Amino acid sequence: MRPTLSDAFTRTPDPWLDYDPSRTRAGVGQAVAATANPMASWAAATMLRQGGSAVDAAIAAQAMLSLVEPNASGLGGGAMLLVHRDGETSCIDGLSSAPAHAPARLVRDYNGRPIPGDRALFGGRTVGVPGAMRALADAHAHFGLLPWSALFAPVIEAATDGFALSPYLWRTLQEIPAMRDEAFARALYCGGNDLALLPGTILRNPALAVTMARIASQGVEEFYQGETAAAIVRAIRDDPFAGKMTPVDLETYRAVERAPLKFQLGQLTVLGGALPTYGALAAAQIIAIAARFGVTSLDETITEHQAHILAEAGRLAFAERAPFADPAFDPMNPADMLDPSYLDERASLLSPSHRMDRLPKGRFTLGGSMTSHLSIADAHGMTVSMTTTINQNFGARIAVGGFYLNNVMTNFATEAATDGVLPANAIAPGKRAKTTIAPLLVLDATGMPLAALGAGGGYRIIGYVANALLRLAGGMRDPQAIVAAPHVLNWNGLTEIEPRLGHLERPLGERGHWVVNKRLDGGTQCIIRNGTGWHAAGDPRRDGVGMGVG
Repeated sequence: MRPTLSDAFTRTPDPWLDYDPSRTRAGVGQAVAATANPMASWAAATMLRQGGSAVDAAIAAQAMLSLVEPNASGLGGGAMLLVHRDGETSCIDGLSSAPAHAPARLVRDYNGRPIPGDRALFGGRTVGVPGAMRALADAHAHFGLLPWSALFAPVIEAATDGFALSPYLWRTLQEIPAMRDEAFARALYCGGNDLALLPGTILRNPALAVTMARIASQGVEEFYQGETAAAIVRAIRDDPFAGKMTPVDLETYRAVERAPLKFQLGQLTVLGGALPTYGALAAAQIIAIAARFGVTSLDETITEHQAHILAEAGRLAFAERAPFADPAFDPMNPADMLDPSYLDERASLLSPSHRMDRLPKGRFTLGGSMTSHLSIADAHGMTVSMTTTINQNFGARIAVGGFYLNNVMTNFATEAATDGVLPANAIAPGKRAKTTIAPLLVLDATGMPLAALGAGGGYRIIGYVANALLRLAGGMRDPQAIVAAPHVLNWNGLTEIEPRLGHLERPLGERGHWVVNKRLDGGTQCIIRNGTGWHAAGDPRRDGVGMGVG
């Protein structure tokens, strides 16, 4: 009998699955999966148990996340994944792209008239061409072991028979009251009333079951050329803030294989998502700058000095973001930003004792959102790290076929041209917006995969993964301890710490920091190889969990 989500929080669903319902220890197995939701981890583990590859498991997990974590990712969004097998790593870019008839700026209508900024965050004009499904289909063609149709069986069953409203989804609905007035969310998550249903309430999404069944039986082309594609175009054009996406935009979308970013972490090698994802690059800068001030590792605690340096290094890295863009439009060499002499120059701006009053941008000037991450290793030697997103919570707030469409167009630059030169990240047809997502693979000194990790959380992703990497560098090998350890972040001038680090609030304030003490719901998922097996863990701040297949 298939376990429900509420079962997953209270007991081990099946004897073949190693899983701690309290989420205080990692799941252990020869194959493992860590995702942001127990049902998604269970769907991935089910594929692994059937002999599937890590890519097969990732597809099953992504399909399930469309159902149980619709606010963060799903069919209607984009993804970037790293696949490591036989000593080689593929980086597949399935980020959403701008339609051919995209507006030059979201804050202007098609006639050039200004649009209020808050209105330009959602609606049909904010939807980019979804790329996650194309990237996953390409990965399946190269690395899949199970039939495509089999990968959707768990989500079809759960959408039809029922799944439980998760605590994190419930909390998200509480934090975004406007979603309780959106027709699909109001009907499904609120039972047609003004308040969200309680966590654990069994829900059904027959519309998504139908969509998934079509994609399972007809293949990915159904999503890009079939009934689902037609429904996407229709919904975008019928929205009050209408967009101009066409069937051709969907039909011609292609995933792109890129060379992963590469940098050293002591004796370890880190591979990260390529531009236009810059999370891994920014995390590498944080780590390199922090090392110049003696911060080369972390454990489960963080000292005042470490917190100060990490916060200031975070500010420096975030100030670098202007030149990042789709390399097909604005090529740059990320290695230049990791050049030791340039990092020395940037680090010289940082005081070891006080917050910098002014922070200049980097010299490279070429012209809040929610996300989900999953990490999977199979029994065949394949490891996958994949970050997937519909951008902000519930994306464009347009539901189609039981899932939500992205609002990735809001990731493009909103400012006008300066001296006739457009920003590197300006909107252009077919272009992919820069993003902070950071899927990572860590290789040991022999070149074998040691860990796969990543996080959700918009701009905060950079700090989450930098903290996790520093804990790996410090010798921590328990992924549950790594993902549960407290964070220190700074991406916008505010130094964010978690309640467990509350004792640092006053001393950091005395150093000039503007400190915010709050829970940080990033959703880091991490797997680590220990001997011949793997340990998997999910972030307890959300609904994340790791599961192992014996």
